[in-house]
Amino acid sequence: MAYWQIAAGSDQRTYADRFTRHGMAFVGGDAQVKTMAGVQPGDVVVLKQGMTSILAVGRVVERDGRHSGLNDKHWLMDFDGWELRAWCFVDWHEPDKPVPVNGLTRATIQRVNQGHIVAEADRILADVPAKASYDPEPADTARLTDDQMTRDLIDHGLRPGAAEELTVALRRIRLLAGFYLGRKWDLTKEHEARTFLVIPLLQALGWAEQRIQIEWTIPDVGRADIACFRKPVRKGDEDCSILIETKNLSQGLFYATDQVNRYASKIPACEVVIVTNGYCYKAYRRDPATGTFPKLPTAYLNIRDPRTRYPLDPENTDGALAVLQMLIPN
Repeated sequence: MAYWQIAAGSDQRTYADRFTRHGMAFVGGDAQVKTMAGVQPGDVVVLKQGMTSILAVGRVVERDGRHSGLNDKHWLMDFDGWELRAWCFVDWHEPDKPVPVNGLTRATIQRVNQGHIVAEADRILADVPAKASYDPEPADTARLTDDQMTRDLIDHGLRPGAAEELTVALRRIRLLAGFYLGRKWDLTKEHEARTFLVIPLLQALGWAEQRIQIEWTIPDVGRADIACFRKPVRKGDEDCSILIETKNLSQGLFYATDQVNRYASKIPACEVVIVTNGYCYKAYRRDPATGTFPKLPTAYLNIRDPRTRYPLDPENTDGALAVLQMLIPN
């Protein structure tokens, strides 16, 4: 029996709750995938937070004759744009609060040999009951072709000529996003994502430069990376309909609801707030009844793999077509 430490993302992009909700652990990256292949039934997995605390401890188990897999769960292949290819089933024991411990490392997944960490893991297994049940994994979603998307957008007001431009733009964005993902991620900052991935999409959808402001200041709130307006901006007091926040590749698409609603209070004409890394988009549409934005995204688009619904929450969140419809100028 082996002991392993595992991280669920980073402080900026943690998904530890998905481990414990579904009774699983999963990783991406070639080196991490190779390490995960060594995890066997009965092994102990320590879910860590940073290098100073343990969130949960579990045993690797078999379900339906399998304990692990690779490249066969679509919702893990598009985890807000990340490919978390390798997974295993785990019966988790989750304490009420993180357990402090020293000696953990930065590694995403690694064997644990330190006696005091093994002892703490054994104590948690003995003292904390295993979770009684787990949420089912998200259902599969269907892929959308560019032709399907452009036909739908024409029905929603996109010019047929713009549809051709959009198809070209989507292909170029996929190629460039693939290049960015294939090199060191810290080389691609928010500015690159905004300039070379987001703005070309907006222009292909029909947004004129005169209706777009970059780094637009919102009094008492902050600065929005991109603001889209209902008409050309001449004085600065025109109605803003869409706000877009860009993230770099390593940050993820987390967006604080309180920040969204601070924007809402200052810009009553804004209907949609979007957070994007340049190829994945989470869209939040304002509820006209309450005037606020929802905690969960309204729709999700991954340009590299557009789907009918959000792979991580297909029951509650719409997919690629809904995001593109929201982005069509009005």
